Amino acid sequence: MKCPDFDRDNLFDFDDHYFSLMALEKYDPKLIAIVRQNWLKTRQFCKEHLAPYILSEDKKNASDPNHISWDLLRLAGRHGRLTVYIPKFLGGSSLGSPFLMLPDVEEEAAVDTGYSGMLGGHGLGLTALMMSLNLRILQQVANKITVNEKSEKPYVIDCAITEPTAGTDVEEVELYPKARLTCQAKKVAGGVVLNGRKVFISTGHMASDHIVLMPFDLKDPINNYGGFLVPGNSKGFSLGRKERKMGHLISTVSELIFEDCFVPDENIIMSTLEFPEFKDRDQFQLVLEMVLGITRTAVGAMGTGNARGSFERVLALAKKTKYRGRTLVNQQWAQAMLTNMFMNAMMARSVYLEATFAILTNIESTLSRSIPSFMNTEFMKKMFNTTLYKKIFHSRWLRKLMIRRILDTPLENRARIQFMSSMAKVVGSDMAMENGHLAVEFLSRAGLRHDKGIEKGFRDAKLLQIFEGTNQLNRLIMFKHYIARHIPGVEVF
Repeated sequence: MKCPDFDRDNLFDFDDHYFSLMALEKYDPKLIAIVRQNWLKTRQFCKEHLAPYILSEDKKNASDPNHISWDLLRLAGRHGRLTVYIPKFLGGSSLGSPFLMLPDVEEEAAVDTGYSGMLGGHGLGLTALMMSLNLRILQQVANKITVNEKSEKPYVIDCAITEPTAGTDVEEVELYPKARLTCQAKKVAGGVVLNGRKVFISTGHMASDHIVLMPFDLKDPINNYGGFLVPGNSKGFSLGRKERKMGHLISTVSELIFEDCFVPDENIIMSTLEFPEFKDRDQFQLVLEMVLGITRTAVGAMGTGNARGSFERVLALAKKTKYRGRTLVNQQWAQAMLTNMFMNAMMARSVYLEATFAILTNIESTLSRSIPSFMNTEFMKKMFNTTLYKKIFHSRWLRKLMIRRILDTPLENRARIQFMSSMAKVVGSDMAMENGHLAVEFLSRAGLRHDKGIEKGFRDAKLLQIFEGTNQLNRLIMFKHYIARHIPGVEVF
């Protein structure tokens, strides 16, 4: 039997990976063609431009705790990676549904999970902005990203949620009464004043502006919450320490400090104080659910990429390494181990794609669907910058209408998004850790050498089990939103 050619670029191609997306081609061929086109473009970028940098950049960050990977951020900007999730009519390059771009995330993470984490911090900020439905600030931020994308200092944002004494607690509404929150916003004439510290903020030292979530009332945070756009040069704002981490060294993780930091009214992204009706005050819970539902699914794609990257690196070395006179790839025990690693990556991919479809089918909003082709034209881009369109799309009444439409999403639909996104995150990150462990075990001492990239992948995998809510929390969320719904009276949390 002829041995397959593992060096062919198309061995692990779209047709071997994404059967569910290929099946959708008969229903929406244009959309899937765009997904395939974006995937191929991302794959080429990762192979030709990103891959040569990753090990040397990892070393720089390991030897110098204050090093920031500006070169890689500029590389991302030059190749249009910072605007890829922004719709074209807002100046970006996204042509289809933003939720169907997770295969691109997997492709990036397969080469360097830390790089995908760097872009993930930026993407988290954009996701929070989109889910707030504040089109005025979204357009303002999108314009800055597109104008500065290819500059020496690209404009990126982050999203600050986590606090020093309230980590995982801030990612589930039922845990807020137990959370030891210390950050607080205070409404004053002309704006708000922020006080407190946010920690473990991805892309913090790279971000020009910061998306900050803080409560107005520590005794009742869920019903008294706000989101704010804080420029990096704001009085009362400063950057604290840059965290020293085991993995994801390319992605900065930062402490943000607020000391009587004034934010003007025009920079308030969302506020429960804005809507006196009780129903509309559920906006924060909805934003939290939707943001985490999307980003946890993205972590699942990152985990899948990490697991696949470990497999591909081991496979490459197995073709060259000999043991007892035969290359490893020709030995049965090695073939069985490689197959297990391959299955792990395929299983993780299946779950994050299912979670993606859960988002697409369960949000009562056009935001989750494909962007119509007529919106992706230069004409619509110009129209969105006219005074009339801004008056309509930036209006409070339209925003309130969109919020109410999403709030009308049935609870069972929202529950489906929550348990599937948590499952994508847990399965993806666990498979990344499993493959990282198998890769090191497979190559023994050679797996610990930095120049092989194996130990880096293992280091990068661990953080995936921690951020966007620990895997332990996400397991409880899955229980709450699926199993518990079928057990009357069961206590959760």
